[in-house]
Amino acid sequence: MSTLEDLGLRCSVVPVLRFRVERLYELLKREPRELSDILFRLKCESEESEGYLEVEVNADRPDMFMGEGLARAVKGILGAEVGWLKPKVVDSGFKLIVEDVPTRPYIVAAVVYNVNIDSNYYLEELIQFQEKLHEGLGRRRRKAAIGLHDADKIPGRTLRYAMAPVDVVFKPLGYTNPVEAREVLERDVKGVEYGWIARLGDLHPFIFSDDEIITMPPVLNSDITRLEVGTRSIFIDVTSTDLQVAEAVLNILVSNLAERPGAYVGAVDVIAPWGGVYPRLEPKTIKLMSGDVNRVLGTSLNVIELEGILKRMRYNVRVEGETLEVEVPPYRVDVEGVVDVAEDVAIAIGYEELNPTLWQPGMRGGYHELSRLSRSVRLILVGLGFTEVMRLTLTSPQLLEVLGLREEALEVLNPVQVEYSVLRPAMVASLLNLLTENRHSPKPVKVFEIGPIVAKVGGEIVEDERVGLAVMDDEVSYEDIQAPVYYMLKALGVNFAVKPSVTPYTINGRTGEIVVGGVKLGILGEVRPEVLERLKLEYPVAVAEISLGKLLESLKELGRE
Repeated sequence: MSTLEDLGLRCSVVPVLRFRVERLYELLKREPRELSDILFRLKCESEESEGYLEVEVNADRPDMFMGEGLARAVKGILGAEVGWLKPKVVDSGFKLIVEDVPTRPYIVAAVVYNVNIDSNYYLEELIQFQEKLHEGLGRRRRKAAIGLHDADKIPGRTLRYAMAPVDVVFKPLGYTNPVEAREVLERDVKGVEYGWIARLGDLHPFIFSDDEIITMPPVLNSDITRLEVGTRSIFIDVTSTDLQVAEAVLNILVSNLAERPGAYVGAVDVIAPWGGVYPRLEPKTIKLMSGDVNRVLGTSLNVIELEGILKRMRYNVRVEGETLEVEVPPYRVDVEGVVDVAEDVAIAIGYEELNPTLWQPGMRGGYHELSRLSRSVRLILVGLGFTEVMRLTLTSPQLLEVLGLREEALEVLNPVQVEYSVLRPAMVASLLNLLTENRHSPKPVKVFEIGPIVAKVGGEIVEDERVGLAVMDDEVSYEDIQAPVYYMLKALGVNFAVKPSVTPYTINGRTGEIVVGGVKLGILGEVRPEVLERLKLEYPVAVAEISLGKLLESLKELGRE
């Protein structure tokens, strides 16, 4: 079973979506005065502005990235509709033959009939839905990408997903004339941004219909299947590097589009070693007892009460004695077990209705040992004339490229700004960024920061608390960073040694590695001139970085923590 991490639902920035107010109210079949309160219960912040409702939808509820999905959840809370009804599914007549596509092997597809794009507002919302799924579950198209096509414009009923040379010619969406795919990949904005994801030399994946290209996933569709006001039925393709993610995305899309009045689903026969008929709108089942939920929430709900509450949260429920068999709709990819079901129960009844018991601590609190060490380090460095700074743990991937640390960094899903899209793998990134912003400050500039780093080390993710130091002046040498570091370690009572070392951002022969008991504690050295030049720093800089976690372990061994 896929976890939220597998599907890309953890640690995502909260998506902000815009819904036309009149369309949302039309979907709800009423104008509930308490709409903002209900959305808040569904973990959504909302604000109305110029005819639109701007809604921050929690990243773990991609089924609510579309007006129909949001309205479905709200109507459930209000009790206007309960449970989940599988949409009508018929044979679409489409066949999708999958050839060997090594860079993006998986594809699934479906048709939703009678969607009826009746306004530009709905078309804009549909595109917004597609892009938010790309950013979240699709991990900015690297893991999954969606193609939406006018089903009536597809040339034939047999489609082929295959690699083809990039010199093939087609008419991309928004173009007036046909061009080579190579031109799109190398000159078009979307081609430059996404073209590298699935390209393999001079080959790239395409979907063909009667030898016509209808899309070049994950980059751009062909203009011949363009969606527009008046489009009645939509063909959906989802390509991916992960079959479970592709199926999850398809289920969410189909379930939301099938909420349109009179809409129904067309199954597509995907001919592949792992293929079959899609979509597979099969719910998963979770068995639980009332006590399971009550233990989580501190409530005393019986099975009949739970049955009614869960149906309002759009589950189907069957009661057998004291056991509830909960049927989870296929679009609820966030529900994994009893705790998730219990959370929905809390949402339905309202957190304000719960009566939590105040925890009585059995002991007095105190500083964590790492916090005590951080305080000591802070006092020493301030006494040495350093100024403490506090920077974001997010940093720029371009800066890490300059420092030679890009491969160690973890990328954040759906970042607010591209300049802050990776977690810093070393404190030096934040400190050098600070110095570039303060290059004209009076010299010397002596700063330090205590905080976390997250890095990929030997195939594992490592989080560490560190202290970083930087000195910038008209003239700076190795000794200018060596002296405060040595003083700090000796003041803490650490027996250490320093041996020559190499880093991608410091000068060879002017870099040292701090070692305690055979364990690397940190580094110090002068920053390479070429790095300073690329950062437009006109003054020399020396830096140091020490792991406080490893320092604490060393002090413990000496009995000085």
